[in-house]
Amino acid sequence: MLDAYIIGIRRFIIRMSFAPCREFFIQIVFCVCPFSRYWNVVPLTYDKNGIVTEVPDAPYVLEEARINKIPVRKVENLPAEVTYPINKLLLTGDPVDMPHVEELMQQEFAGKLSICRSAPFFIETMPLGVGKDTSLEILLRAKGLTPANLMACGDGWNDLPMIRLAGMGVAMGNAQPPVKAAANYLTADNDHDGVGLAVEKFILNEET
Repeated sequence: MLDAYIIGIRRFIIRMSFAPCREFFIQIVFCVCPFSRYWNVVPLTYDKNGIVTEVPDAPYVLEEARINKIPVRKVENLPAEVTYPINKLLLTGDPVDMPHVEELMQQEFAGKLSICRSAPFFIETMPLGVGKDTSLEILLRAKGLTPANLMACGDGWNDLPMIRLAGMGVAMGNAQPPVKAAANYLTADNDHDGVGLAVEKFILNEET
């Protein structure tokens, strides 16, 4: 039996809030949004009700809404609209183009932002140093635990650092190939109780 907390899985989340720094807010408003328009990708962020974006009918904006079961609100100018602190800006676009866009972003915003793809059609931009692994390390220390006590389940590229950190890294059946390669165990996909099966096997099962 793995002595663990269940953390950071879509439908089983312990929320960890932080106050975004002013520098990140400025980068989002004045740098990333114009960059995304130039390279023809669609940025979105969130408010208390759901998704906020300039292009609500873009296919991968709709996919983000479907995944999280939240509504989409159209605005005319995203930087002008978002006057409140945000923790993340998500860029959406054609999977064929996104690797090149990510590479360009890594060059443009090196040392300023954390940038990673979470799906073939999503690029996440966050404050520098923010990631699932760093957040989990903070929580583990606060609970007096180590990564050996952690089981982490993931499917996207942005899950790789926490999969590698965890004593038991679990890849979902629908995970990207690098996530599967890094994981200790492969479970069922998101639509077939993959997380629940992993919890039963490694946390609830006294013999594991």
